[in-house]
Amino acid sequence: MTNRRQEPTAPHVQGTDIAKLFGRRLQRLVDVVCPEGRQRYTDAEVAAHVGVSAQYIRKLRKGTSVPSVEKAQSLAEFFEVEHVDYFLKPDDDPAVLRVENRLQSLENGFADRKPDTDAEAAPPEDMNTDVDLWHRLQEEHGVKEIAMRAGELSPEARTAVLDIVNQLFQSEKSAAPPTRP
Repeated sequence: MTNRRQEPTAPHVQGTDIAKLFGRRLQRLVDVVCPEGRQRYTDAEVAAHVGVSAQYIRKLRKGTSVPSVEKAQSLAEFFEVEHVDYFLKPDDDPAVLRVENRLQSLENGFADRKPDTDAEAAPPEDMNTDVDLWHRLQEEHGVKEIAMRAGELSPEARTAVLDIVNQLFQSEKSAAPPTRP
């Protein structure tokens, strides 16, 4: 008769949940953070940076494995995420929210590059009026829908859209009656 100790199931379930959360967050980074001029990084590119196999990166993305702290840090560095906390903290954690805000900006076409730090994704205190204006424009004038649609275009097409918007702005500005002193 073997004297094997029965492992409790809670740590296994917890480990599975951690792997799934890590995988979901890594997949989000892979889907949104793209190299310039391309759709997304390949598993091989990510793996080369981390020092693992592409198959291991696929396992991480699928949520069937959890990396070591060193490998998680290397992934965070690759995607320019300031803290590995992003991979494991709850959705409402400030570190997660900062990264999610940056990813949302990338998805909407508002950011052309990854910030040097997550802190750069948050607006400075003196920009609150610009942020308020932006929110008001999104809600009242359909700017959000225009931006979201433009965010799906290629960089060249977004440049063309911006040129058209600038032309419309100039034509409306010049058509406006002069203001009186």
